[in-house]
Amino acid sequence: MKNEIRQCQNCKKDFQIEQEDFKFYEKIKVPPPTFCPECRLVRRLIWRNERSLYKRSCDLCNKKIIAVYDANVVFPVYCAECWKSDDWDSLKYSQEYDFKKSFFVQWRELFNKVPRPAIRQVGNCLNVEYANFVDGAKNAYLSYSVIFGSENVYYSSNIDNSKLVVDSYNITESELIYQNIGCTKNYNCKYCYWSSSCIDSNFVLDCVNCQNCFGCVNLRNKKYCIWNKEYDKDEYFEKIKNLNIGSYKFFKENFDKFWDFSLKFPRKYARTTNCINSKGDDIRNCKSSNFIFNSYGTENSKYTYRDVNSKDVMDTCHLSGELVYEFSSGGATNSQNLKFITTGYPALSHVEYSDYCGSSSYIFGCVGLRNKEYCILNKEYTKEEYFELVGKIKKQMDEMPYIDSIGNIYKYGEFFPFEFSPFGYNETVANDHFLLTKEEILKNGYSYKEKIDNKYVITKKAEEIPDDIKDVDHSILNEVIECLITKKAFKITPFELEFYRRMDIPLPRIHQDERYKMRLSLKNPMKLWHRKCMKEGCDNEFETSYAPERPEIVYCEKCYQQEVY
Repeated sequence: MKNEIRQCQNCKKDFQIEQEDFKFYEKIKVPPPTFCPECRLVRRLIWRNERSLYKRSCDLCNKKIIAVYDANVVFPVYCAECWKSDDWDSLKYSQEYDFKKSFFVQWRELFNKVPRPAIRQVGNCLNVEYANFVDGAKNAYLSYSVIFGSENVYYSSNIDNSKLVVDSYNITESELIYQNIGCTKNYNCKYCYWSSSCIDSNFVLDCVNCQNCFGCVNLRNKKYCIWNKEYDKDEYFEKIKNLNIGSYKFFKENFDKFWDFSLKFPRKYARTTNCINSKGDDIRNCKSSNFIFNSYGTENSKYTYRDVNSKDVMDTCHLSGELVYEFSSGGATNSQNLKFITTGYPALSHVEYSDYCGSSSYIFGCVGLRNKEYCILNKEYTKEEYFELVGKIKKQMDEMPYIDSIGNIYKYGEFFPFEFSPFGYNETVANDHFLLTKEEILKNGYSYKEKIDNKYVITKKAEEIPDDIKDVDHSILNEVIECLITKKAFKITPFELEFYRRMDIPLPRIHQDERYKMRLSLKNPMKLWHRKCMKEGCDNEFETSYAPERPEIVYCEKCYQQEVY
């Protein structure tokens, strides 16, 4: 089958389905999509609320809890202990399939009845009450997607196997980290971006295996450098000693200076490490994977975000699995042959159109099942009954499709409609990467959640905080600080104060949510543009996440390697 150009039924833009895509759809037995890749990505991301947390009660034990759902949602919300317990049975909510109603309508009825966990925390976690999507984490606070045994993580996202991390994003195997983005195997680093194996360094970009560097770009295997100039050891430390690194004023001046300085140097068209035949950005150890972002260890994957060690997958996010299509969130390790999953748990096999199920196989349209098989809408069947009924349902989904509020048609092969998500678009990861105004959200058929900020009595304005961390005493722990930008209230925790003192970091002046937005503003979008190398005399072309109008100098891999080595 040849490549085809089709029109997205949602945004009305043309998109291409390639020959290899058709082969994948045949392999996994789904029809080709009617939404373009970007609309499919948004449709998945609106099911993942990481950062909007609410105080409410568990609907089973009445304990006060933190949840991603407020008290007004229609379905029950259970604390972690209750949801994992045997005090309730998901089969109790089973439904007979009604061929007079569309599948999606019936699934939504089930979804609105079955209890959901207040927050997603799996594995042996400790002290993670205010963290979400954590697995085996310890001491995580207002942090999200913290996995693989990470510890002492504050105000950070996408943290894997790392310790003592504050205000960072996409960090792997690192320790003593502050305001890092896209870094691997760093130690004692501040303001480091897309750098790896760096030690005792501040303000570095695209550096590898560097130690004791300040304000440097594109260095390899260097020590004792300041603004890309190399010094002997004693001279370096003498110059660093004279820098007032713990001053907020110093940070602000050098932050802007550093990013202006970085524009003098070429950027590699894509941040890829040890990748073979792969396209995307911020990816490592990937093979034959295209249009993938913030992922590592993938093979034969396409249109993925935050995937880890996945194989033969397409249109997936936050996944570690094999042979998967249209998966939104949850990891689902040791899983295979999954289609249309909102949030998955480990050990799933041959599962379609399901939510918060785990350790189950051959289930269709189910919610909250554990250790089950041959179930449809949470009702158990024999093996023969299951396959016969699933075949009839898929046919009926084509004959009686669901039509959403803006006219999109959902037959078998489409992910869940936008309007089924229990979250407002502005609460979800979708809004982090595809920012929309309230008017745009409603116009596009998404829901919007009005947020009510908690009222606190401000005791100190950000301008009143001492400039240098050395001048901050323990009384700051009793203050409610007003954000410089949003005027929202925030506090400094004991862990933070100790961390800032240890790392010689000035106290933050802005709310943690604004700091998160600033980190996201530094990363490239999850889009690719076809461009040419900007090195004079080079005609190499590539797919890059740097838009043509951006100010960076963008080189192909060959020219970039010649520049940095």
